[in-house]
Amino acid sequence: MSAARQALGYWVEAAGRGALRRQELPPPGRGDVELAARFSGISSGTERLVGRGRVPADLAATMACPGMQGSFALPVLYGYSLVGAIVSGADAGRRAFAMHPHQDRVIAPRERIVLLPDDVPDARATLLPNLETALNAVWDAELRRGEPVAVVGGGAVGLLLTFVLATLHDGPCTLVEEAAERRAFASRLPWIAASVSPREIVPGSCAVAMHTTATSAGLQVAIDAVGFEGRVLELSWYGDEPVRVHLGGSFHHARKRLVASQVATIAPSHRAAGREARTNAVLGLLRDPRLDTLHVAPIPFAELPTFFARLYRGEPTEPCPLVQY
Repeated sequence: MSAARQALGYWVEAAGRGALRRQELPPPGRGDVELAARFSGISSGTERLVGRGRVPADLAATMACPGMQGSFALPVLYGYSLVGAIVSGADAGRRAFAMHPHQDRVIAPRERIVLLPDDVPDARATLLPNLETALNAVWDAELRRGEPVAVVGGGAVGLLLTFVLATLHDGPCTLVEEAAERRAFASRLPWIAASVSPREIVPGSCAVAMHTTATSAGLQVAIDAVGFEGRVLELSWYGDEPVRVHLGGSFHHARKRLVASQVATIAPSHRAAGREARTNAVLGLLRDPRLDTLHVAPIPFAELPTFFARLYRGEPTEPCPLVQY
């Protein structure tokens, strides 16, 4: 096979272990585009579960992403936030986002890419899927004027939730995060007014809590943070991990509600407008240069196996890991 028709991608080869693999890249078909990757984003929680082989078999079809190869039984080529330049055709040179695994060259259906505005730089554009998740959750929350909100978890989705809330909601927002280093990172972001530990959040002080940590402890903090008829939006995906919470306290008599929010389905309040309208709303949010403060030094693509090994071991990472090709 010709070297020009090869692609290098990151494969999870076994639970807790991955490597870069070279494979044949087919020529673009009618209606396809070829992208030369520039950056990709890592969704740490989801990709940690995938990389540890923790995707339940009955959810394999639901969790599959465009461009994925192999299976969740491993090995698998997985990921869903890639930005690259179109290499040929009428749009040659234009930049586009694609839901695609970590790979240096990509063939994708033209209908599945998102052409990027000139004022949305490559690295920032990798935030698109997680920002879409955050926006959809804020829509799902159906917030009332001035309602205080707690966001539990200072990972990528949690930080983007605070950004969307600061942009669209007029009530106070508090980020709740266990790790001191993540609280320190969050405190430097220009839109976050309050970042506290779980022990500092006053029980019952919020009308809405949004939970993103994928831990039982975090979900309990979210439940306890809301008051009478408070709403808890659950954004976490747990894979096959069991969840244990205490519902014998205020949950029952305070008539609290626990609601799942998942990005694959548009929030009812905006569903009629369709997916393109939601994508355009996210692109509008991505024009804000403050989002660049979420990124630290990118990970060189060649070093991706080393990074993922640390992620699988549960070592702390930056909230929004970025891969540069």
